[in-house]
Amino acid sequence: MLIAFQWGLLRFVTAGGLRKTGTRLRDLIGERWTGWKDVLRDVVIALAVWAVWTAAETLVEQRLGSDSARGISTLLPRDPLEVAVWVALSLTAGFCEESIFRGYLQRQFEALTGSALVAVLAQAVVFGVSHGYQGLRNVIAITTFGALFGALAVWRRSLKPGMILHAWTDIFGGIFARRG
Repeated sequence: MLIAFQWGLLRFVTAGGLRKTGTRLRDLIGERWTGWKDVLRDVVIALAVWAVWTAAETLVEQRLGSDSARGISTLLPRDPLEVAVWVALSLTAGFCEESIFRGYLQRQFEALTGSALVAVLAQAVVFGVSHGYQGLRNVIAITTFGALFGALAVWRRSLKPGMILHAWTDIFGGIFARRG
């Protein structure tokens, strides 16, 4: 159901928001890869950012104590079928959420404010709040992650590294998260 909702929301954004301006989804995502070196570059960037984020998250946990993911523990996969569904959901979130938040909303906020920084921060807040069902501490972390994704999109002028990073973070977190 969540997978269908995310694809439906992306369809709404492309049909309602993008079409009115003549923007294509491809315009949000960035230039096509021209070869395996482009793919490898984006994967390396995504994994490097993930490693830095994971190290920072570990330092925060050492200072504040561990957050056992109790708020989402019922959503985490428990058997092979649920793992397969989780991977599909994670890939969907990586593509759809990056297209919506870092692609569409970030561009809209920049057009409204004239500031890339304000746009990155505004979409990050909306992104974090949209994950409110995960609890306040996770909303703060997700908002921070959204700002990181937004900065990555501005730097690379592409959503692809963020899509890879987002999908991998969700896959890894869902499969290896501590159950509370």
